[in-house]
Amino acid sequence: MEELADDPRPEECVEVAFGPMRPSKNPDLFVIPEPLRITPADLARLRVETELAMGEIRAEVLHAELAWRMALGRWYVKGKAAVDSREPDVALLARILDGLRKQDVASV
Repeated sequence: MEELADDPRPEECVEVAFGPMRPSKNPDLFVIPEPLRITPADLARLRVETELAMGEIRAEVLHAELAWRMALGRWYVKGKAAVDSREPDVALLARILDGLRKQDVASV
């Protein structure tokens, strides 16, 4: 095992096998990748990098949610109040829908 020559404990490595993959939209074309051997250090590094990437994705989602709430916040609050009242005011709901439509057109 040449790839493990520098690893002090090659017996602790994990072998990861992948199933067939389609690298294109062609249904007749697929590849079966070689199994990959990962050292404990590689696993630790992979976990840290994955957590960093997921943190960035979470931050982007929260940023998008905040932007949405800021843009539509007043309509959201009025609409939630109307729905929570269990006896929605049809005129209020119509105004909310109209406001949302105008907001949507303005953002395009």
